[in-house]
Amino acid sequence: MPLLLILFLFLPSVTFAQSGFSTEVGDTTFYSFDGVSGSRESVGPTDFYSFSDGSSAMRNRIGTTDFYSGSTPSLSGSTNRIGGTTFGTWQDGSTSRHQSIGDTTFHSFSDGRSCTSSRVGASTFTSCY
Repeated sequence: MPLLLILFLFLPSVTFAQSGFSTEVGDTTFYSFDGVSGSRESVGPTDFYSFSDGSSAMRNRIGTTDFYSGSTPSLSGSTNRIGGTTFGTWQDGSTSRHQSIGDTTFHSFSDGRSCTSSRVGASTFTSCY
């Protein structure tokens, strides 16, 4: 879910449906979402994100809080998990909420976007509206 979270924050808000997927291979996750591709590599409690346009971000996990440091304000901020819900606050002033129920996560963003992610094995499929 964190990879998709940071990818959602990276993409501008649009009025048409978007979709994408990610696949895990060992400690690396590869993804494609609405024309943007990239990867995440995990090393201990730290994730390194690389985007196809040259942007990047890093995530550090400490307990139920994740800290993101990215090349743009929308990729920098923090999330806090309370039960099955994660709340995000980002340096561009936006917020996000992510609620997981089983293998499905419902994402909502302060700009009005909503997305649903469903995990099947090592892959996650996402649609946004």
